[in-house]
Amino acid sequence: VDTAALDAAYWYRNLRQPVRFEDTVRALLAKGFATFVESSAHPVLVMGVQETAEALGAPVLTTGSLRRDEGGLQRFLTSAAELFVRGTDIDWASLFEGTGARRVDLPTYAFQREHQR
Repeated sequence: VDTAALDAAYWYRNLRQPVRFEDTVRALLAKGFATFVESSAHPVLVMGVQETAEALGAPVLTTGSLRRDEGGLQRFLTSAAELFVRGTDIDWASLFEGTGARRVDLPTYAFQREHQR
């Protein structure tokens, strides 16, 4: 969007016209989308997405990106990790590119230990 169009008239129209949030979520679910990330300073729409999906019997994964009083990179990465542990593919390599970080294999059994030489 050309930011010049984001004037007072735009915001007035934005407040006065219907958003059609539920219709949009239903359309996205119908197209096979199942992961929703609310990019905002505080996730208030996550519950609306979940309720819409539940009404349709559609499995869905939702999260916010930040939280009120918890902004910044740490909170964003925590949100990404929440998605990752629930099955969403995250491109972690791009985050650590150039840092020297590397992947290591973890034991598959909690008490399995192998000394490295």
